[in-house]
Amino acid sequence: MAMEIEIGKITAFDNVNGKGILGSVDFIDHERHNQRTTVNVMIPLDKDAKLSDVEARILDCAKQQLRDLVATF
Repeated sequence: MAMEIEIGKITAFDNVNGKGILGSVDFIDHERHNQRTTVNVMIPLDKDAKLSDVEARILDCAKQQLRDLVATF
């Protein structure tokens, strides 16, 4: 299967509404005419983390959300 993963829309916030990092992960299946599944996640804010670490945490969180969703069926 030719699955591509794109991590984007990473936004950190720390204000009166709270703090965290928002991100989106697109799972793209090129064998199914570019079918796309997007998962939006929020992870705790870590101001000292590298971008690569933040991306890895966002991807892990998105995969876990998909596992949890599939387990409910």
